[in-house]
Amino acid sequence: MNRKQEIFLWAGLIVVQLMIFFPPISRPHNSLEGAEVRNSDTTVTFPIPGYGIIIRDYENIRFGLLAAQMIIVFAVTAGLIYKSREKESKEYGH
Repeated sequence: MNRKQEIFLWAGLIVVQLMIFFPPISRPHNSLEGAEVRNSDTTVTFPIPGYGIIIRDYENIRFGLLAAQMIIVFAVTAGLIYKSREKESKEYGH
């Protein structure tokens, strides 16, 4: 493995670690926030996507999106490592 391949490998691993520490999350959005209403009057209209810290937002992790992101990072990292391989010089006669 040459130096460029090692850099791509480490960069891919760092990105995966950051994605695990800051996963995509969704929280229910109450349409009547701030108003004095009963709990039965609030409606969930859509999830609010974003990224959170795994320690605080572990209950709302979007595992499907996280898996898709990790597959993309693995594929791009593997492609970069493959493309940056050194070509072996062919010596004729040996």
